Amino acid sequence: MRWDEQRVESEDEDRLFGLAEEAVVRTFDAPEAMGVNFHEVRARSALNRVPGGRYGFGWTINPYRGCTHACAFCFARRTHKYLDLDAGRDFEREIVVKVNVPELLRAELARPSWRRELVALGTNTDPYQWVEGRYRMMPEILAALEEAETPVSVLTKSPLLMRDIEIYERMAERLPVSVNLSVPTLDEDAWRATEPHQRRSRPDPADRRPRPRGRRQLPRRRRPPPARRGQGRLLRLARAEKAGSAPVL
Repeated sequence: MRWDEQRVESEDEDRLFGLAEEAVVRTFDAPEAMGVNFHEVRARSALNRVPGGRYGFGWTINPYRGCTHACAFCFARRTHKYLDLDAGRDFEREIVVKVNVPELLRAELARPSWRRELVALGTNTDPYQWVEGRYRMMPEILAALEEAETPVSVLTKSPLLMRDIEIYERMAERLPVSVNLSVPTLDEDAWRATEPHQRRSRPDPADRRPRPRGRRQLPRRRRPPPARRGQGRLLRLARAEKAGSAPVL
């Protein structure tokens, strides 16, 4: 059970607007989760097709909807309106958790029609946001992609990424793998204005050093593997050229 070692403050069943089925709603007794509801749902699919091919990838996986990073500039906020929730506080406080994504993904990757195309994570909401430290879905998702010999790209702000860095290094031995840390700005005032949740939260053991300069140091804390298939460094920084410019997503 994914919940065996977790302290859950409350649990209830409710219907989330915009979803056909009832969801289990959980709250956690942790500073980072104060006032946040986590809606457990069972998704119908794990892989999302991206039409057009203009982004460099044709498939995405989003184990979570909504994001407690609460970045003011996040373009994904508007997607919460599809659930009849607002793009402001609800996006930050009503988080949808697709608890069956790893199982669905294994089944979808096992289909004869799967062509091992690049799959991207972190294109909508952060797959390593705070709650991933509780659900631990990313290791299972990566294991499924590795077994199916499927290339992967991930973008995150969270140092929780380092929990899985050995998985990425192993995958990179035989697959194209891109791991990117987003650092939109190094300006402290801009960071405080645009990433309010990360500023006010007490550092958590599962999500340490969320400050931009802390993220910038992460690649130096891990010796990069040799260049593989032209990939160069496995762990990259995706950052704005200067403070105040749009983030590289």
